[in-house]
Amino acid sequence: MDLLVISFLNECALVKIRVYNKAVSMFTVSLMALVFLVSALPVRADDPVKTIRGSLPKSSVSDILDSLVNATYFQDEHFSAPSKEGEKFGFPANFVPQYSDSVYASRISLLARKTPFNLVFNDHVRGFIRLYAVDKRNTTAKILGLTKIYFPLFEEKLDSYNIPLEMKYLAIVESALNPTAVSPAGAKGLWQFMYGTGKMYGMQSSSFIEDRYDSEKATVSACRYLRDLYNIYGDWFLTLAAYNAGPGNVNKAIRRAGGVKNYWAIWDYLPAETRGYVPAFIAVNYIMNYYNEHNIRPVEPGFLYHDIDTLRTTRLLSFEQISETIGVPMRDLHFLNPQYKLGIIPATGSTGSVIKLPKQYIAQFQKREQEIYAYKSPQASEREQLLARVESLNSGSGGEGAAGKGERVHIVQQGENLGSIARLYRTYISQLIVWNNLKDPDVTPGQKLVVFSGGDNSNSGQGDSGREGPVKKKIVMHRVGKSETLASIARKYGTSARRLAELNNLNHRMTLVRGQRLKIEKEVVSSERPRFSSRHSRGARIGKGLKSHKDKSVKSHKDRKGGHSGSSRKRRR
Repeated sequence: MDLLVISFLNECALVKIRVYNKAVSMFTVSLMALVFLVSALPVRADDPVKTIRGSLPKSSVSDILDSLVNATYFQDEHFSAPSKEGEKFGFPANFVPQYSDSVYASRISLLARKTPFNLVFNDHVRGFIRLYAVDKRNTTAKILGLTKIYFPLFEEKLDSYNIPLEMKYLAIVESALNPTAVSPAGAKGLWQFMYGTGKMYGMQSSSFIEDRYDSEKATVSACRYLRDLYNIYGDWFLTLAAYNAGPGNVNKAIRRAGGVKNYWAIWDYLPAETRGYVPAFIAVNYIMNYYNEHNIRPVEPGFLYHDIDTLRTTRLLSFEQISETIGVPMRDLHFLNPQYKLGIIPATGSTGSVIKLPKQYIAQFQKREQEIYAYKSPQASEREQLLARVESLNSGSGGEGAAGKGERVHIVQQGENLGSIARLYRTYISQLIVWNNLKDPDVTPGQKLVVFSGGDNSNSGQGDSGREGPVKKKIVMHRVGKSETLASIARKYGTSARRLAELNNLNHRMTLVRGQRLKIEKEVVSSERPRFSSRHSRGARIGKGLKSHKDKSVKSHKDRKGGHSGSSRKRRR
């Protein structure tokens, strides 16, 4: 009996041990499954700026993405419904997957094997991955759609300059594929060229044309610049750093790091923004290859790369001529051709200018090309005349003092006159008259004037007669008309609503009453000439002026014989 009891108890113990072991095994499996699932939970990401504090200023990549909210190219109307690419992973539409550091590191390591870039994963890269994959994922979806427009062009040009194709992702870091992006420092376009660098690589920037907004010209210039930088440093990450900060700052960082030519070795000595530049580039490489794993579904843009075509125009042409003859919407013309700032396409020698159109209009344009050139509208004619004057003045045939200066088109505002405009651009009234072929000095609001600023104005032979006296402020009264507001009155007089409110002790949101009288502050230019303190002083000045006028007359005569003025020759040298 005792043996039976002992045997029974032993059997019970074995059963308990088996049950315990089974429970432990089930718990272990459940724990492993939980650990596996945790890497893809929709957890809210840390603030990437806080994550990498000290390596990236707040106004860098994150601010570029923030600025796209109001950018024309990122408006919802230019995009269609999201694609269904992400559905192959079975994620719900609003699910935001995230992964462990080991997963990110493994994936980036796989990418590094396929590229000459030494892609690595670290804390800085993690911050940017979360920026693109979590915080700005809706913007990333639109950027993915825009890659279908720009990446074929980028890849073609990069390949022709023997640059790794992964360099196409640099444009996302620079501008988020916004062709009209403008940085606070003044860099413009897809590749964010500064004015000086763009000019060095053959890009034109004027009141009519901004080549930095031309995707093809800017891409070619970027390829040339990147190739030149790589020839200096022999390292693609240092090339990226120099593209962002300039070769001078990179050379300084290399010297401070003891001469080591390695991006991570000189990282501490680079400008703050450049420290986050390469990590952002690595993060974009990752996101562009693993967006499906993050449940980001590309949003297709309205104009795909294969839905538009390029033509060359042989003569001066305006958007109005194209729109009013073959019906291309003006918004599409501006959308596809942002480099033509005023809607005028110049004729540039035998090569002509390039214009992009939706494909359905290409055949009509080719068939009716001569009709399009012949059609004239009042608005287009006015701008064409302005462009012709600018080109004439740039060539030196439109009057002395214009060549070599930066030309602009100034739109006359309410309350402005030639005197105030001349002061604004540091020039003379006489020059404004010559540059614009004016018959009298009166100008009207909305009138467009060609101006050249920032140059030597010594060509004015008018003496004191071409100059205006001091500016005085005068208070005039305005009677409020029907439906007028502070804003509309401010526009009328070329001032601000805030200034009107201060002048009249009003709340700027206050509704005005018809017939109400408001004080308006206007600038008045005195036409009085300077008075002289004595007859001797006045006579001396007049004598000096006559001598100067005589010298100028002789010089002008010699210049007409020689073809150019001395001051112009000096500037050209």
